[in-house]
Amino acid sequence: MINNECHAYTGGMGGKQREEEQVLLTLPNIKYLVEGLEALLMTDLDGDKRAKVIKLRDDLASYVNSIFSDYS
Repeated sequence: MINNECHAYTGGMGGKQREEEQVLLTLPNIKYLVEGLEALLMTDLDGDKRAKVIKLRDDLASYVNSIFSDYS
């Protein structure tokens, strides 16, 4: 699995504060992300946003497929 940098922006008295943490990208996390992207595709997204969601979903699916093809 890979470590992925996660960025969260929280509002504070001085404006936006950037918090970073390392997150392990596991298969359940990827499945959750893909399901969320599929749900987004069922909403009324404009063309550019829809294309980005489709690309991200396809990239995640490709990543998962490459994991299994590396070990087969």
